[in-house]
Amino acid sequence: MFIPRVTAETITVSGEGADASTAITLPSTFTPATGGIYDILLKTQIPEGTNGTYITIAGDPLLERMTGDYARARGLGWRKVLRVQYFSDPAHYNLIAVRG
Repeated sequence: MFIPRVTAETITVSGEGADASTAITLPSTFTPATGGIYDILLKTQIPEGTNGTYITIAGDPLLERMTGDYARARGLGWRKVLRVQYFSDPAHYNLIAVRG
């Protein structure tokens, strides 16, 4: 099975405390298909000190697959690839796997 790869353009942290989030920006030319599985390649690491922040990808939340809760930056800081599945009702990504 071929899994398309897309390279993240930037990773930024905004807000403070409980409102903080880590945003992964994808190229504007990338349009995910509902149900599509993608590997997001991170050119830079998720910044240190963002453990409690939740992650959005191109403005849509990243959710843990098993619980449906927001994925947190904790444990993802040194990862290079996020395997995700996109859903559009409501728009969100499910985290399927991470790779170093």
